[in-house]
Amino acid sequence: MALTAKTLALLLTSIVLGAGGQLLFKHAARIVHAPSQLGIGRWLLEVFTTGSVLAAFACFAVSAVLWLVALRDTPLSVAYPMVALSYIIIFAGSYFLFSEPVTWGKVIGAVLIVAGIIVIGRSA
Repeated sequence: MALTAKTLALLLTSIVLGAGGQLLFKHAARIVHAPSQLGIGRWLLEVFTTGSVLAAFACFAVSAVLWLVALRDTPLSVAYPMVALSYIIIFAGSYFLFSEPVTWGKVIGAVLIVAGIIVIGRSA
């Protein structure tokens, strides 16, 4: 089963949306009060009325639908390793959006992830 441009676009969009959802959750974690400050009931209300949390859920929902459509034409053994691209997206996003440190270990890990995706992609 060859990976078509349409299927690749669906997979990549799904992966980007999933990673975006994680970045939105990180943003929410930085602005939502701690449960110990509000009590669990008020904290849950704050969580589920915070725009970045709602946007993250929307990203995950659309991501899941696109993933489902893409899997109709793609072997899971080919599609799922591509999810590792989300690590690269989150690595970059955490640096640019949250000023998280970049270390040589993280860079080497990212290079190995990309190399692994290329190897799996070429064997498909």
